[in-house]
Parts: sequence; C-alpha cells; structure tokens
Amino acid sequence: MTREEIIAAIRKNADAIKGKGVSRLAILGSRAGEDYRADSDIDIMVEVEPETSFSLLNLIDVEHIIEDATGLQAQATVRRSTSPGFSPHSADDIVEIF
Repeated sequence: MTREEIIAAIRKNADAIKGKGVSRLAILGSRAGEDYRADSDIDIMVEVEPETSFSLLNLIDVEHIIEDATGLQAQATVRRSTSPGFSPHSADDIVEIF
C-alpha cells in the first residue's frame, strides 16, 4: 500500500477516529516516507485536546480502525505522552493527515 493509499484510507475513516477523541493525526516513519518495506507497520502520532478523556482503549481502537482500513499493522502514540525532546524522525518523514 502506497503512502497516498494509506492517507486516503485514514481520511475515509477520519470521523470514526475523531469519534474516539483524536483531534489531529499524522503518520511518521518509513510509511510517511518512501523507504518502507512490505512488512513495515504504520507509525501514527495522535493529538488529543487537553480536556478530552482519552484512554489506552481509545488508542487501541484508533489502531484497529487504521488496521482495518489499510490491512497494515498500526503503532500509535499520543503526542502529549511523549517527552519534549522526542524527535525520532525528520520533518520530511511526518505527514499530517488531519
């Protein structure tokens, strides 16, 4: 699945993802760039508004929505849960979806 196909599949499911409490979503890593392998997963970074109740179960639901939409394993992280110095990827390897 190409980056464009992944983006289209996630955008098609944006309402369901937002319904879990996500306000912004980006893909990063190899699937955001062009250096992925056939077995590469999709790395996801989500943002949640500070007043929104968001649990690990919500995060797992988001992963499942993306996995069902793309047929690829998804690995999601909440931006507010990362340390301020967290920057595993260059800006070129981050694609904002919504």
